[in-house]
Amino acid sequence: MSRGHVVRTLGACERTIDFYMRRNPLQFSLVAEVNRRVSATTLASALAALQDRHPLLGVAVDHGAPEAVFRVSEGAIPVEVAAHGTPWQSVVAVEQTRPIPPAPGPLARATLIPRESGCAVVLTFAHQIADGVGGLRALLDLVAALGGEELPPGTVPQAQEELLAHVSGAADTGDATTSAPAAEDARMNAVGELTPFSGRTPHVDALALDQGLTTRLVRRCRLERTSVHAALCAAATVVLHRRGREFVRVLSPVDLRRAVDLPDEVVVRFTGARTGSDAHDAHDFWTLARHSRASLSRQRTPNALKAGSAALAEHCPSSGDDAEAMMAAATEADIQITNLGVAHPSRRSGNALSALWGPAQITQLRGEHVLGVVAVGGRLRMTELTHTPVAGLVPEMGAVLAEACAEPPRA
Repeated sequence: MSRGHVVRTLGACERTIDFYMRRNPLQFSLVAEVNRRVSATTLASALAALQDRHPLLGVAVDHGAPEAVFRVSEGAIPVEVAAHGTPWQSVVAVEQTRPIPPAPGPLARATLIPRESGCAVVLTFAHQIADGVGGLRALLDLVAALGGEELPPGTVPQAQEELLAHVSGAADTGDATTSAPAAEDARMNAVGELTPFSGRTPHVDALALDQGLTTRLVRRCRLERTSVHAALCAAATVVLHRRGREFVRVLSPVDLRRAVDLPDEVVVRFTGARTGSDAHDAHDFWTLARHSRASLSRQRTPNALKAGSAALAEHCPSSGDDAEAMMAAATEADIQITNLGVAHPSRRSGNALSALWGPAQITQLRGEHVLGVVAVGGRLRMTELTHTPVAGLVPEMGAVLAEACAEPPRA
């Protein structure tokens, strides 16, 4: 694509995010720990190949047209080199204090952290061009390129509204056919409050479950007819109830690629789903997890996703105020859990990849806790960012999961 060329108009979800980001930075980071040394020059070369593979990594947002458009950017993805041995946690925390402007682009950047026996690479994305799963696709492709693999050129992905309009067939609905819809609860609709962006560095916490616990968790979830994500929601809920919260809401971004079989591309492909529970629900962990699974399943059926997409397209915000009001209403929760699932590196690059972390993000909502989850190499890893830490939240979630997996299954 030639420089300055209009790539396409932003879709409704992308426009909503873009309006919101004009006053509220919204970006996320993913981290790859690699067991080989990489130079800044090698990383820059791999990032150039990544831009050819995923065209939205080479765009800016142009607000000058009647509708915002993606336009080809003139620049390469910038690379910074952190001091040797810098903890990746401090890098992703600082990344949340540095907004990515819509122009001149690109809307991503990279930080290389040299280490004694390898390195870590932090990729940060503006949310107009990618969601967590798309960012993971980019990171895995980058690791492959660093290992000498050739990345085939890609095409510009369509807006999700265009794809959803033609979706048909069934998705994995879990227990949705046997579970009655939850009664309308006014507490689920409480609106959040935005905090003006001030550049404060967020608190970062992280935990890697060992392979044994990760394996037990996967097996137990199958036995209990629930999902690992629902178990994570239940674990977070239990911990927050123990901290005295009578009602807990969990926001779960839904990946449309997996829900309705859309292409795996670097682009925005998500919607949100929320679950809620009272304190007394926390006494039976696996029942709570099954209820969470059923509620999420109802919200991710093709018909529900198509209806939500159509409603957003019809009532797309036309100003920053509109976008802020919509985001504060749609994303308010006690905790957001963005679960990227199991990462699948290429066969050649799998041995070089020792760990993945993220997505790490702050959305500027007061009191938020944003938990990113990803698994690779048989270990599930959690990364939490917040401005209002709850002491021990992430490690206690791990302890709750371990305790639940150790309980004997009911007959």
